[in-house]
Amino acid sequence: IDLIGLVKQKSARTSVVVLSAKDDKESEIKALRAGADDFIKKPFDFDVLVARLEARLRFGGSNIIKIDDLIIDPDEEKITYLGQEIELKGKPFEVLTHLARHSDQIVSKEQLLDAIWEEPELVTPNVIEVAINQIRQKMDKPLNISTIETVRRRGYRFCFPQKA
Repeated sequence: IDLIGLVKQKSARTSVVVLSAKDDKESEIKALRAGADDFIKKPFDFDVLVARLEARLRFGGSNIIKIDDLIIDPDEEKITYLGQEIELKGKPFEVLTHLARHSDQIVSKEQLLDAIWEEPELVTPNVIEVAINQIRQKMDKPLNISTIETVRRRGYRFCFPQKA
């Protein structure tokens, strides 16, 4: 159960399917409330297991990124922190979302330009710096948090949760 929470905290979009020898209702409820996406009791039919995993991969769940008290909803272009909605729209929102989705990586300016701008060759790389600055001004400073770390000569890394 603790592992489920740890996995979801590190990567909210990762699906967790629990295979368990426990067949009591309480164990299933506990696992699902801890963040498991599915709970399969042993013994199980292997073909049914494969079909359920395929369905999980096919539908993939929600686009919502949830890390601790920070919720990023790309479909609604909405950010909530501790229940408070944060006003961040347009390219800065897309930059934050892209970095949050790749939180385990350093993302270069070029990668951000290619991922977010339709014609990256027509945009100067400093638009990334402007977007990062807007994120820091509209989110990090007022909320006293740190969401993006600058990795010198390499790019940026999503670093939330980390107090500023």
